[in-house]
Amino acid sequence: MMESAPDSALNILRQVHTDDHLMPDADKALYGLLLFQALDKNKLTLKPDSAINFSIEYYQNENDKPHLANAYFYKGRMYKNAQHYDEATLLYLKALDNFESKKNYILLGKIYADMGDICSIQMDYNVSREKYQLSVDYFNLAGEPIEASYRILDIGRTYRLEKKYKAAQKIFLKALTKTNDSVFSGVAFQEIGINYYWAKQYDSAQFYLRKSIQFPYESTNYAIRCYQLADLYFDVEQYDSAYLYATIALKYPANFFTQRECYRVLANTEYVKGDFKQMAHYMTNFQSCTDSVRKVEIQTKSTVLEGIHQTSQNAGKSKQYFQILAWLLPLIVFLSLIILIRLRKRNKGKEQQLDLVEEELNLKQTLLSEKQSQLSEKQIQLIEKHSLLKANLISKIEDTRLLYVSEYKTATLVRREQMDLELYVSCLYIDDWKKFAPLMNHTFNNIVSVMETSYPDITHKEIIWSCLFLLNTPTSKILLLLDYKTDSLYKLKQRMVQKMSLNNAKELDIVIKELVEKNNQ
Repeated sequence: MMESAPDSALNILRQVHTDDHLMPDADKALYGLLLFQALDKNKLTLKPDSAINFSIEYYQNENDKPHLANAYFYKGRMYKNAQHYDEATLLYLKALDNFESKKNYILLGKIYADMGDICSIQMDYNVSREKYQLSVDYFNLAGEPIEASYRILDIGRTYRLEKKYKAAQKIFLKALTKTNDSVFSGVAFQEIGINYYWAKQYDSAQFYLRKSIQFPYESTNYAIRCYQLADLYFDVEQYDSAYLYATIALKYPANFFTQRECYRVLANTEYVKGDFKQMAHYMTNFQSCTDSVRKVEIQTKSTVLEGIHQTSQNAGKSKQYFQILAWLLPLIVFLSLIILIRLRKRNKGKEQQLDLVEEELNLKQTLLSEKQSQLSEKQIQLIEKHSLLKANLISKIEDTRLLYVSEYKTATLVRREQMDLELYVSCLYIDDWKKFAPLMNHTFNNIVSVMETSYPDITHKEIIWSCLFLLNTPTSKILLLLDYKTDSLYKLKQRMVQKMSLNNAKELDIVIKELVEKNNQ
């Protein structure tokens, strides 16, 4: 019934009692997947997320990739509908990772369509068109010409957003020839009308927008049509009509962008009428929507997340190569020894040269032993002590990290950063100087006290960086712990170079290590 009568399918699913302990986990997982599919087909909010989360966890444990790909898609669409585009993108990428068969054309078409929408909103129009074209191709392979036609409209919309109105118009007219579906025709006339309006051809824009209102609609399309008419009427100074259509648009489902623009039209209309009190009311709503839009705009771009995801995939492959290499290495060493032995038998004349090399190595070993003997037993013990303290502290950090490794693997990018921050706070007391300074003094033989005494202008953040550097902390973690960007860290090191009267940052690294070594001696 899901395809022919999705409303009936949803009604049946809502009568299922999933809290029944007798229901097998496999049925619960399938229930969550079907529920989200039915909600999506009925254009309803995808809730509760606990249902789809159970499905994802179950299919992960069972390594059921086909069902897992579907579950990731619907959870991604839940975040997309909530305008959390960064979370949605990561889930779509996970869905693509779990495709075992590329013949699920409909699901692939939906994923690339949604990713195209996100890229378009984030103004990555070239990438957006690539995603939409993939979606068109997959929907055509699936025998879904109407869905493919919608994606063609989406491609035309990206050209309009780039103010390439002629190119957009050509694509909109092409899409109209693909199907006679009435809902699609309404959307096509809507896009043609908006395109004319942006090109300031108001008569044609009004004709097509009014025509689009006569067709059936889905989702936020009716609000968009009414808002565009309101904006057009305001521009041609028909303020009563502008007010009417903006008010109508707000009565229908709309995103923050459309709502914001409706309040703008209403505020401007009241200003023209001289009703400043009502204008202030609409301006307040306009500002509220603007704040919501900004939250969307500051999200990490889909293209960036896709690049990070691809890098992670490549890193996983590299790890596999290293594992293979670890197995091959002993064999290579063994073969090398055999070759060496045979070469030695064939080239007896080189034995004298090998003896000379051996004597030279023995001489160097003797000199090294003499140099070490010059150190007092107490100094050697001190060096070993602080080396051990450093190793123990690094080991503590890694052991603590292992406690949360399973959660870390499935966490979002934001949650991973939060977990990293909590890790270093708990192990190093980064946020508590009174605890951090004694710990570092103990580990690195009074490094904090020496730096504060030798360089009075040195700051706490500069000392923290020095200690993190001595602990071999990755640069990405240092940036997170100091709440810095790359250029900020560069400036910090340059300031330290000046305060310590050094020549460059490379010399800074050497001097910090020498401070610890000199204190040990």
